[in-house]
Amino acid sequence: MKSLNYALILSLPLLFGACSSVERIDPNSDDAVTTMGVDYDELTEWSETLTRRMLDDRFLDSGEFGEQPIRMVVSKIENKTDLSNFPTEVVMGQIRASLLQSQKVRFISTYGDDGKDEMTRDTQDMADDPMFDSAQIPEAGQASVARLSLRTQIIWQYGQSTKAKQNTYVVRMWVTDVKNGEVVWEGFSEPIAKKHSKGGLGW
Repeated sequence: MKSLNYALILSLPLLFGACSSVERIDPNSDDAVTTMGVDYDELTEWSETLTRRMLDDRFLDSGEFGEQPIRMVVSKIENKTDLSNFPTEVVMGQIRASLLQSQKVRFISTYGDDGKDEMTRDTQDMADDPMFDSAQIPEAGQASVARLSLRTQIIWQYGQSTKAKQNTYVVRMWVTDVKNGEVVWEGFSEPIAKKHSKGGLGW
């Protein structure tokens, strides 16, 4: 009898494991999991909305900030949500890519809070290293300085009643002229709200 019980215990993981499956899905489709946070398709929606609103404003076409492409740097990205590992790179990466494709902006990678690349500075530091051909090292003082700064806040509001709780998320973004500190554009994404209704067994 003991051996039979032992065999049943060993077979349980196999029985439950046989019922599980993994499949590849389109993250923008109805097959994607909907959470109480911000899902991938919603991050994409935010990126497209903010990029469109920035370009539609046409402040980049005013000529006030010099010839295009205008140099821009990503300033602080402030996560003010309940999600400690919020994927800000998804939003910022898609916005950066779209602005670059517009050919109106180029991003500075030597400093800033997103898309930073240390290789420009590292290459400059090779000048005194005898291992490298110093003639191929760029002269000092050639790195570009941004004229515009892109600042971002991801904001969260929480609400709860006796029967439901709700998370609402929105992105606030603004562009500053670093020459004089003036804000030249500001916009918000559409809010994303998620409601969870209380079941009979509680939360």
